Amino acid sequence: MRRVELVTKFFRRVRCKGSVCYMRIVILKLPYLAPEFCEGICNAAEQLEYDIAGIVSLEKNISTTSVKSYPVRPLNEIYNLSWDIAVAACYEETFDDIVPHMVDLKIGTAEQFKNFLWLFKQLMMVKYEDCADPIIQETLNYWQTHKLSFYNQHIDLTQGTLDKVFFDEDLPYIYFKTVGDEHRKMYFPPDTNFSVYNDEKFLENLLKEQDPTSPHLYTTDEHKVNAGDILIDAGVAEGNFALKYVDICSRIYLFEPDEKWIETLRHTFKDYGDKVEIIPCFVSDYTEYNVSTIDDVLPDFRGENIFLKMDVEGSEPDALRGAKRILTNNRVRASVCTYHNAEDLVRVKSILRRYGYKTSTSDGYMIFINDPKIFDTADFRKGVVRAVNF
Repeated sequence: MRRVELVTKFFRRVRCKGSVCYMRIVILKLPYLAPEFCEGICNAAEQLEYDIAGIVSLEKNISTTSVKSYPVRPLNEIYNLSWDIAVAACYEETFDDIVPHMVDLKIGTAEQFKNFLWLFKQLMMVKYEDCADPIIQETLNYWQTHKLSFYNQHIDLTQGTLDKVFFDEDLPYIYFKTVGDEHRKMYFPPDTNFSVYNDEKFLENLLKEQDPTSPHLYTTDEHKVNAGDILIDAGVAEGNFALKYVDICSRIYLFEPDEKWIETLRHTFKDYGDKVEIIPCFVSDYTEYNVSTIDDVLPDFRGENIFLKMDVEGSEPDALRGAKRILTNNRVRASVCTYHNAEDLVRVKSILRRYGYKTSTSDGYMIFINDPKIFDTADFRKGVVRAVNF
């Protein structure tokens, strides 16, 4: 196989045939990969004018025979294909397991294997190279020497923060500092994957997403939870946002549907009695079974000071529609995530403005790499809309 040359500042690997430069890639399809996602990878490669040498399945029994017009081949046929880069349709953890196996089989060198985010990065750099936004240009420059990630240049995850893990019987916890300078126990599920150093367990980077430079930042000096506020936290997980303010809020309502988190939340907030209520349901614009509107669950508050934080995996527009009474009858500061779907920024802003809110967005941009439609949208996204109605 001919070695590829590094011919652009964006590390685009190409070979030349006459006056035409091109690159041939092979796509590694994993067993759990939806055909639609593999189609997105093919579309991105075609937009970049890369030649697709083939799609190779890592399944023992191939369940999908073709993607678009490309046949899906068994792994052993990769030796018969001519290619420069193999793009694995998986995230870093799985990718790091696959590559040594591929090298052991003498399929290629470690440098020839990339995960799908590498291909996505090439697409984004071409798409946005003439964009006038200086933050996007900073990101493109950052990508020349770094991998693409959720937060990119905004957060340096290599300079990690560590919280030592302790145990109450089999239930792990860390000591978490509140705004009142108290240290409270915050619990995690027993199967949490902690880091290990010198035979001790640590939780890494818990609050990195709330770094002052983060595009995922909920609060600022002007937009914050104040003493006496009612806090509504929709999409709680381990509960770090609510626990931070538990000493100063008058009431806290936690919406969390995942049973593994509900159990740990009960331990974390067990000493706060009726001050903290855990509501084990999804939030939306209707009420049925384990789904509810915020308005249907909460008391009929009027004229209260409320802080609403919402991170509900792309259901934010529906959840806001289901909180109309709370949002229109009280003095509310809201921080609502908008990065899960490409259209959420416009929808969230429009709903809040219809309710009479002034809106602004967090600084910087996120890349929501978990979006199954990531290749269709190929976009930078604002992480949080902040809103206030007084």
